Amino acid sequence: MSTAWEEGFSLATLLQQSLYVVRSWMMSNSAQRDAKDTRDESSDAADTDRIQVAQLLAYAAEQGRLQLKDYEDRLTRAYAAKTYEELDQLRADLPGSAINPRRGGKPNPAPSMLLLALMSGFERRGRWNVPKKLTTFTFWGSGVVDLRYADFTSTEVEIYAVSIMGGQNILLPPEVNVEIRGRGVMGGFDRKVLGQGTPGAPKVNIRGFALWGGVGIRRKARRSCP
Repeated sequence: MSTAWEEGFSLATLLQQSLYVVRSWMMSNSAQRDAKDTRDESSDAADTDRIQVAQLLAYAAEQGRLQLKDYEDRLTRAYAAKTYEELDQLRADLPGSAINPRRGGKPNPAPSMLLLALMSGFERRGRWNVPKKLTTFTFWGSGVVDLRYADFTSTEVEIYAVSIMGGQNILLPPEVNVEIRGRGVMGGFDRKVLGQGTPGAPKVNIRGFALWGGVGIRRKARRSCP
């Protein structure tokens, strides 16, 4: 028959062994997490990650936490970033940086949008979500599509612009890339835009036509207060 001392000793030994197993498991998991974090930092970033950081930078600029020059510099670097580490460096000192961003995944563009001006007008300015497909139509009216402060939700945007006896202007930020395929019939449709976009920045494809009207397309510098 075992004594109370022997039973206590066995219980203490069992507890010690259990603690050792738990401690070993925790250390192993920690090492695995560290290794995974290292792999993540050096892994290739996806388009979704660049878009997410660009939106965070835009929010910080809107709240006054980034000066315009700093914002545009970080934005250019974000679009050109190749790894998670490069993106994390751009967001490290911003509010919300303690929350780990969603890595990779498929882009989730905003729903397609139609802007109409029938003997009236439309304006899209400030911060708004740019869809992958946008159609603009003016008839005896006018319109403005300002992309300078907008949040891009995909790496490519298709804009189909039509003006009949009316006019519209599309304002582009300095960093985006643009391709234009439009035609003016007894009207004007801008075919060239001054300046070059930056590598990795969203591409805006603009097509359409103007009949007795006009579609103006140009880059325009941002101002500190949109």
